[in-house]
Amino acid sequence: MNNKSRWWVYILIFFATQIIAGLLGAIGGGVTRRGYDAITTEWVLSLALFLANTLAILLYLRLRPAEVTRQSTLQGVQGRNRPRTKLMFLLALPVIVLVNLVQELCFPEIPDLVGEETFKAIMYNPIGLLTIAAIGPVCEEMLFRGGVQHCLHKSFPEQGPQMAIGLSAVIFALIHLNPAQMPAAFVLGLLLGAAYWWTKSLIAPALIHVFNNSFACMMSIISPDSDSFVEFVGGKEGAVLMCAASLLVLVAVAYAIRREARKAD
Repeated sequence: MNNKSRWWVYILIFFATQIIAGLLGAIGGGVTRRGYDAITTEWVLSLALFLANTLAILLYLRLRPAEVTRQSTLQGVQGRNRPRTKLMFLLALPVIVLVNLVQELCFPEIPDLVGEETFKAIMYNPIGLLTIAAIGPVCEEMLFRGGVQHCLHKSFPEQGPQMAIGLSAVIFALIHLNPAQMPAAFVLGLLLGAAYWWTKSLIAPALIHVFNNSFACMMSIISPDSDSFVEFVGGKEGAVLMCAASLLVLVAVAYAIRREARKAD
């Protein structure tokens, strides 16, 4: 099977390992119900998620596209790609803030099928925190940028990178299976896809994704009694000011990116 025909394999890897995580969680849940005090639900869920993501990474490394090598990935911090990686990371900061604030302000009724309690149960466990903040994001970037997007672009080169970036972002949003996460996941997917295409490396999207998830964990730890970013920044007035500041930063970084792109040309 060649690289051009197997973009869907990486989606299957993701779902297969998530199913494995669910099965491990269910088995572990049965163990905890039998009275093993040393084993808690949080540990079971965290270990299941850790093992699933680790397995997905190993499968990706075994089946990755031939072009996605360690050398190509390291190009993200070498030569002209180094400033590109920095600029894409700086661009991500205001985008992440804006997406979260706008979603809360404009679409507060989107149903959350996962729930904050499940997220916090895993996040307050050290293995769960490591998985959510670092291992999970790296795994997803390997699968969806280094796998799905890369192979889509190879399969349909005449469509340009826009089609691969857009379609992989749609898939990335849908695989979350949670309406509350899909809008932000789609915008993040576009940003991550653009970072991968422009830097030709998984380093930039992985750093951005790690920051995004770490930011969510940090917010939950700092403000455990509230899952509202708007409340954290001081209500609607604070959110509007934060949006305005983020837009200014976004414009400034976008201008710097445009200048860097012209310099390279």
